[in-house]
Amino acid sequence: MALTVGSLFTLIVVLLVIGILLWLAFYVLRQFPPPEPLGRIIQVIIVVIAVLILVVFLLNLVGIGGGVRIS
Repeated sequence: MALTVGSLFTLIVVLLVIGILLWLAFYVLRQFPPPEPLGRIIQVIIVVIAVLILVVFLLNLVGIGGGVRIS
C-alpha cells in the first residue's frame, strides 16, 4: 500500500475542509446557543458525523471501500 503525492495532497485538503467546517459549526453554536441539553446533543452529533466522514474517506483512500464514495 503506497500513498502517492496526489492522495496525500487530497488528504490534507480534506482534513482542512473538515476542520474548517467543524470550527464553523461550533462557532455558530457559541454565537447562537440553544438550550443546554439540546446544545450538547448537537455538538455530539456534529463530531460523530465529522468522524464518520473522515473514517469513510480514509478507508476509501487506502482502498478498503465500504460502498460509500466521498470524492
